[in-house]
Amino acid sequence: MPVFNLEACVARAIESVLAQTFGELELIVSDNGSTDGTEAICRRYAARDARIRYTRQAPAISGFDNFRYVLDTARAPYFMCLLARAVAVLDARPDVVSCVPRVEFLERDGTRRRAPGTFALMSALDDNLRLFLHDPMDNSRFYGLVRRDALRRVLPARGYHAFDWVVSVGLLLAGKHWELDEVLLVREANDPDKYTRMIDAAFTSAPARLLPLLPFTRALLFDLKVPPSPGTLWALARLNVVYHVVYSLYRYPRYGRLVQRVGARLERAAAGAWRVLRGRRPRLT
Repeated sequence: MPVFNLEACVARAIESVLAQTFGELELIVSDNGSTDGTEAICRRYAARDARIRYTRQAPAISGFDNFRYVLDTARAPYFMCLLARAVAVLDARPDVVSCVPRVEFLERDGTRRRAPGTFALMSALDDNLRLFLHDPMDNSRFYGLVRRDALRRVLPARGYHAFDWVVSVGLLLAGKHWELDEVLLVREANDPDKYTRMIDAAFTSAPARLLPLLPFTRALLFDLKVPPSPGTLWALARLNVVYHVVYSLYRYPRYGRLVQRVGARLERAAAGAWRVLRGRRPRLT
């Protein structure tokens, strides 16, 4: 559990882990130099329960390095959100590398909404990649239970924009993704513009910001060596265009609206051609 300034919710998060029916767990809490009451809360829980190991990073490190720290420190064969039902799935299915429950987002007004990013990916690799790459924005599967050795192999050496998507794709190369049919994880909802603003923080030049998924794309094709099937390449190209449009609408609205219209026309044309290639009759709309 990498944490930073979470005094409002860290106790609830720790208790949710300790209350799970699967008791053979080790909770590694890595506090990245919190300046609020997080340290005192975590130390209090660690003093009560021997399954908790608390570490304070001083000086603070990057969020990515804090995640890597808890991964490198872990000793169990499985890593992340330990759930009895998820452990049972991985124990029984060697072809499954990741198991995630259904997830809900908690809004500021107390309401919840279903997170769409945990659907099962249990088909052939090309189909799994195409389905994931269609819209990986809500990558809630990143918080599922995964095989630690597989995660260590695919975690990038450094953090960059959309590295968690790289991890999810890398895990798909190692096996299938199972979804439990129950909501067992609740995430706090983010501001819709948060990830767009992260592009400004991640890149120093305007051209790089307009194509923010190029590092992600390079990682898939050259580091992970994802099989370059037509379906996967089309999904990658489409995703790059989508995020070019999203950022352009945020930063350059007039240009963004133009490329959005052009992109929509290209997608409709490409979808028709794709149906023909797959032996389907295109619909004229």
